[in-house]
Amino acid sequence: MNEQIKRNTPALVEQTLANYGAWDAVSFLLISHHLRQTSYEAWRMGEVTCLEDVLTGNPQHILDMLDTALRHATSMHLISTPTTWSGWGNKAEQTLRLFHDDSINARFQQRLSPSADRPQLDLFMDAPQVILLNSLRQALLKRSPECDALFDRAMDEIPHEAALVRLDIIRAAMGTSAIDRPVAWLTYLNEVIAPTARDEFSHRSMDIMAPLWRTAAHAMQPIPFDPDRPDNHASYAFLLAHDWEQCLASLEQIPDCFEQAGLYDRRIATLAAMREHQAERAAWIMYCWFCPDAATTALEQADLHACGLHGLWQDFSQLENEQNIGDFPALIALMNLSPDDQTIIFEHAGHTTGFQHYQQVLALLASEQQGDTDIERRSALKESSPWLFQVFMASRL
Repeated sequence: MNEQIKRNTPALVEQTLANYGAWDAVSFLLISHHLRQTSYEAWRMGEVTCLEDVLTGNPQHILDMLDTALRHATSMHLISTPTTWSGWGNKAEQTLRLFHDDSINARFQQRLSPSADRPQLDLFMDAPQVILLNSLRQALLKRSPECDALFDRAMDEIPHEAALVRLDIIRAAMGTSAIDRPVAWLTYLNEVIAPTARDEFSHRSMDIMAPLWRTAAHAMQPIPFDPDRPDNHASYAFLLAHDWEQCLASLEQIPDCFEQAGLYDRRIATLAAMREHQAERAAWIMYCWFCPDAATTALEQADLHACGLHGLWQDFSQLENEQNIGDFPALIALMNLSPDDQTIIFEHAGHTTGFQHYQQVLALLASEQQGDTDIERRSALKESSPWLFQVFMASRL
């Protein structure tokens, strides 16, 4: 088995438990970014026959990861209960498939949780109003055609129930189609609907919020980016909705986007979720050149393991003589982690000293690949950055 799978999977299981309150295959695939939120919703709506068809990544590696995760969750003495997934909307009565192979499909139809999903307390748990409210919650999650009828019944039977008011606010938001003031609508979603959804649906709140954020993002697309109000932009709403492709496309339409520090955080989060680690490294490189102060703070707080920069950043940040962070990309290049297809993007940074040092290192590496020892370029690097020259020479030993 892939050693990286064995090493990374337990942490992903823990993250699934923390985010969803239990482990199951679908939640784990969402956490590990092998399942996109938009693909998940399409599957629940019956637009995709089998979840396996929309997973991203090597199919065998995904299956190995799921098996490893299941074994790890089982070893934690979690309680296993059988589970299935049903459709949403007009497909609400349809049982959905995870995998085409029946034996694999059956293997992952279980949910492991720290305790029973429904504690056996007293008759209060079976009070009619509790049952009705839970039915409303399930109807909202499933976009059930019965939703309006259930709300009408609840308005007659429990009109003063506080949870009913909260659920009705969510229902109204889900029913909104025309958005005249998209920025105000996004603010309302973030300040009112999202907290209410978390209170009512806990780990399932993303099922409610993702389509709302995505609709807001589409409404915000004509709005130009304002550096003073960076969250009043479609890319931010797409990020909230975990719609990674649309977020990235929206970012790329912003003029001078590489000069905005806040947008790097957005771009890097998106590329990391898409597991586009080469492009993620390129984003870090541009971050260092264009916004060095912000990049330093971001690098110190980031998890750089997946994109392969953790060890390099640790070495760079612990140097006794403080170096210009603009030279960190040159160190990335020396370790052969530099993206090969980012030339056009990097040319935006041609005026920066860090880019010029980076180019010097690349030129030296290229000459070495041809079997040459370029004394002239080595001398130029030594003059422009003695530290980089020392690192370069040490890497050649």
